[in-house]
This record gives sequence, structure tokens and C-alpha cells, in this order.
Amino acid sequence: MNGSIALPADFSDAVKHAAKMVDKAEYVRVISHYDADGLAAASVMAGALRRMGKQFHLSMVKGLDSGAVERIAKEGNANIIFLDMGSGQIDGLESLDAKVVALDHHKPIRKSKKVIQVNPHFHGMDGMVEACGASLSLLLSVVMDEANWDLSPIALAGIIGDRQHMGGMKGLNQQILELAVERKHVTVQRGLNLTGTTVLDTISNSVDPYFVGLSGREENVTAFLESVKINPKSPMGSLDEVYRRKLTSMLSLRLMGQGCRPETVEELVSDVHWIPSMALSASDLADLLNACGRMDHEGLGVALSMGDKEALEQANGLRRQYTSKILKRLLEIEEDGAEQKDHIQYFDAPDPSLAGAQCGLAMQYILDQGKPTLALSTVDGKIKVSSRGTKYLVSKSLDLSSGLKRAAEKVGGTGGGHSVASGATIPEDRREEFLVALDEIVGKQLG
Repeated sequence: MNGSIALPADFSDAVKHAAKMVDKAEYVRVISHYDADGLAAASVMAGALRRMGKQFHLSMVKGLDSGAVERIAKEGNANIIFLDMGSGQIDGLESLDAKVVALDHHKPIRKSKKVIQVNPHFHGMDGMVEACGASLSLLLSVVMDEANWDLSPIALAGIIGDRQHMGGMKGLNQQILELAVERKHVTVQRGLNLTGTTVLDTISNSVDPYFVGLSGREENVTAFLESVKINPKSPMGSLDEVYRRKLTSMLSLRLMGQGCRPETVEELVSDVHWIPSMALSASDLADLLNACGRMDHEGLGVALSMGDKEALEQANGLRRQYTSKILKRLLEIEEDGAEQKDHIQYFDAPDPSLAGAQCGLAMQYILDQGKPTLALSTVDGKIKVSSRGTKYLVSKSLDLSSGLKRAAEKVGGTGGGHSVASGATIPEDRREEFLVALDEIVGKQLG
């Protein structure tokens, strides 16, 4: 690396245009998504704006529907930055009487003469695997001030939180990692992709990966460990190389036995990105941010990223609560399965803030790998839809972004996102009509 990020000229111009807007602004309104990627993007931007001495107001939102845009419009802000969202709601952003920047990696609807869109899809890059909200936020930040490279570990947590590290970093994400390592903000080593105290605690509380028959079942884990001559009470960090390899092999076989894709099994041993300044891994930070966002404590996630030690302790408590909730729901899905149509599978998700995570984990570790999965949450007369596929299904022409958008619009709703992960909002009374339409669309996509 030559010490700086290499971008196509038109991509670089878009970032510089956004940086110029921020530089001229006295006050900046920042609005970001509430998931791990969005929280990481917001934390990076907050750090950069604070370093510049800018006044700013930061909010995290679950979505950017017409109601949210109307509320933002009433605030009367002159300069607004949207993080991890915006390109799918370009009409709404253009209606704002403000200078607007959207740093977004989701598929854009179209280019805009009014809104400055920093989106990899416009420049031949794949926003599903090469750049996320946090990496774009860091990109803008380091263009504004090279000192902001010290925020790169937070961006890496966002990349991991968005699961863009699977199969190895790519594109802009890879450049950020290499430069963060070069600047000694991050170190990388190979390791077992599990966190916990004892071996028993680590496996029985594991949701990602989720081990069918073991996760959430201490008695089963104890029996499993004793069968391979590993003391369940052994600290994870004290396992010698022989037993670590044995455990890795046995857990890999478990994942293969429950039908996981090869790329999922391979992630059991992966790069661990250590953040010396925070004394935790980027994966740990991603988990903490995800828990803060999903448990409605977004501000705590930003405080944690900014180095607040008290926030770290509170976030660890939230992570335990969050993991417990997810684990309970995954056990139910393992037991009950999902409703099946010809080409899709779906289940109800009573808590909409946990639906996306449940959907992704169920798709990856529990349900039929040949059909994309939907989680349906009913909120105020509408159904919020979260959907997940696999990269393998995308390679077979699955496009959930297009599919959910078309099926939702057929029933008077909206939808969009990525090919592998997308969302929609539809009227409650047209649920079955939507499912039938999507099943037909996915069937045609997968041939």
C-alpha cells in the first residue's frame, strides 16, 4: 500500500464533494441506521466532526420512510448527512430544503443532481461485499483529515457487523484493513471464531455460529465435550493446540452435518482483528454495537466506540441480554422450523428489532439452505419484512432487493436493500398476497 486509499476518479470526486460540504458547514445533522454498521458509521463520523470542532446532532433511526423524512424536514437543518441509508429513498432526500450527503452502500435507485451520493454501486464496486456504511464514513473522514485513521478500528467493526468480512475482506474494506494494520491501529491473527470464558459457556451460548443440538443446551455441550476428552470447565484461552484443533474439527463437522454452506463452516477459523487501543477485537466491538442497536441503546454504542469505559461495561450487559433473547428464539425456530412455500420459507418475529438477526442466523445455520428466509413482524397495522439469502443463492441469480421491491409494490408497500439481504414494509391485510408474489418472483430468479 502507498499509504492512501486508491479510488476510481469519479468515486474520489464524490467523496471530495461531500468533504467540501462538511468543511463549509457550521452545524451538521447526522442520521444513521441503528444496526452495527450504522452505529459504527455514526461513531466514525462523530469522531471526525468532533476533531474538526463542528457542532452536530446525531440520531439513529430504524428506517427512512416518508414519515421520517417529513420529521427531518421540519427541523429546518441546512446540512444533513445520511449514513448507511439514503440511496433507496432518493426522492425523499431531494425533497429536503438542505444540502444533503448520503453515504450508502445499498443499491441506489438513480443518480441525483441535488443529493451528493457516495455509493460504491455508481463506481463499479459491489456494496454488498466491498464497502459498507462504516467504511464509507471512514473514507469521508480520512479525506477530511488523515488523523482520522485512528477511527479505522470502529469502521472494521462495522464491516464485520455487516458480515462483509466473510470469505476475506474485499475492495474498499480490504484497503481500510491493510492501511489500519500499516498504521498499527489494528493487528491480525488467525483464531477460532468463538468468544467466551469456559469451553462450556462458549459453545452453549454461541449464536453465531449456532450449533444445532448444542447452542442453548448445557447438558448436551457437556456430553459432547466429554466425548472428545475436553474438560467443559477449561478456559477457552488455555486449550493447547492439539485440543483446539480437535475442537475445531468436531465443531466443523457439526456445522456440516446441519447443512451449513462450506463458506459458513470455513468462518469457524478466521482472522481476528485486534484493537490495541480498546483491548478487544473488532468482532467483539461489532457484537456490542449490534446489541446496543437492537436493544434500543444506540447512544450507548456510540459512547462505547468513543472510548467510554462505563459504556463498555453496560454494553457487555446488553450483549448478554441480547444473546439470551436471540438464543431463545433460535431454539424455537430449530424446534418449529419455518413455513414453507415452493421457493421461500418464513416465520413470524414478534420483536421487529431482532427480526433481521434471527432471519440471518436461521438462514445460515438452521433452515433449508436452498430457499431464502423471511422474518415477518407486525407493527401498527403494517408488516415489516426482513429477508436473507446466501451468497450461493445469489450466484444462482437470487436478488432479494429486486424481489422484495417488486412484491411489496404489488401490494402497496415498499422494499429494497441488497441481493442477499433486503427488507420491506407492507399492509398487514395483504401478507399472503405478498408472499405468493415473492415466491413466484424468487422461483423465476432461481430458474
